[in-house]
Amino acid sequence: MPKLDDQQVRRLLLRTAARETAAFEQLYRLTAPVLLAIAMRVVGRRELAEEVLHDTFVKIWRSAHLFDPLSPSPMAWMASVARHGAIDTISSSETQRTVTDSNLMDLLADCMGSEEPGGQADAESGQRARHVRECIGGLAAPERQSLVLAYYHGLSHGELATHLQKPLGTVKGWVRRGLANLRTCVEACIGSTA
Repeated sequence: MPKLDDQQVRRLLLRTAARETAAFEQLYRLTAPVLLAIAMRVVGRRELAEEVLHDTFVKIWRSAHLFDPLSPSPMAWMASVARHGAIDTISSSETQRTVTDSNLMDLLADCMGSEEPGGQADAESGQRARHVRECIGGLAAPERQSLVLAYYHGLSHGELATHLQKPLGTVKGWVRRGLANLRTCVEACIGSTA
């Protein structure tokens, strides 16, 4: 990981605390790759790491005035914000989900597979696939489009925002709500066939 100039980062943080948006933009461009790498190591998935990065910079903007200018390493302070945000993201996502994203994505992948008959396992798989397709069909159009682009075509939140020509926060909301709604529907379907 490249070593950043602590004095430059310190100056930009202090100017950010004074609400200078140009300094904040420069701080973002300079430090975002490093903070994204930290978030990626903790959460392990790019789309989650991008979300953590976004939240990290919101926190930095809001709390830059709390940064101690005599601190030996301003980058350590920013890295701490990113690391804690990533840990919080992992903790909250692990405690709130019955069907995990990976299980949900496995079900979605199964749903896109063939439905050729060939025994009880295939029949159960086909039934699950139909349930998942119904759940996907029941999503609001922006949620459905965002999930398809993100999970089947591999677009990041930033790429989704550019592709859909919508603000990043809006797109992230669609993905988050779409996953939550899809998870609820899939859990209900699985529960009704178990």
